[in-house]
Amino acid sequence: MDNTSGAPDNQPPHPTPHRPSMHGFVPHQSGVWPVVAVVLAAGASTRMGAPKALLPWQGQPLASYVVSELLRVPPDQAHHGHDGYVLRLERIVVVVGHRADEVMASVPADPRVTIVVNRDWEAGKSGSVVAGLSGVPVGRHTLVTGVDQPRPASVIQAVVANHMEGTARNDGRLVTIAGALGRRGHPTIFSPLLRDELFGIEEATLGLRAVIARHEAMVHTFDTGDEMALLNLNTPEQYGAAYELHGRTGN
Repeated sequence: MDNTSGAPDNQPPHPTPHRPSMHGFVPHQSGVWPVVAVVLAAGASTRMGAPKALLPWQGQPLASYVVSELLRVPPDQAHHGHDGYVLRLERIVVVVGHRADEVMASVPADPRVTIVVNRDWEAGKSGSVVAGLSGVPVGRHTLVTGVDQPRPASVIQAVVANHMEGTARNDGRLVTIAGALGRRGHPTIFSPLLRDELFGIEEATLGLRAVIARHEAMVHTFDTGDEMALLNLNTPEQYGAAYELHGRTGN
């Protein structure tokens, strides 16, 4: 077979993935594994035709719902498995940009919630991720989700617990992605070992997708058993259908 990869004949066409250096990583102390959630709510929602963060969902704006469900995840959740630990969702960073004042006003006031304004939000989602990371202390696992990906607290709690259980077992994972029905969805959790790479993402080079692709062998897809892990609200049609099933108060 012809070698068209440009690699020498005795080399694999793609380099074997390797774990990043430990630079910037602060090990957990006393079995505590801190997690910070970054909620992306800065975009103009061009395909939707209206700011997604302000669309109604369960009787409140989407931004309020997404943050409220994150706040419902216990800040200190004991895990009694192979390796005992406590996972702590210690902070929620909400990145705003387009119509920032209105979106900020819709976010629940809570000591664990921090608002970051991305003034360059028009440049794309990668810039909002980097802006959000500025509010994530060194050594934290980072959960990334969009304001257009409403998830109940049960889904968030399950994927965080799975990520921490794998981390405690030293199973080699760097990324955990929530999924269902054999497909990947959201949220996604990144190890603190990827902090430097996350700060270096750019829209032109596929942003977070490029980081995930580089470390595919160390990405774990967790089957949540809940189709809500796959929900994305990008168009009026998607929003309308999802609202009828999940977005009405009392659904």
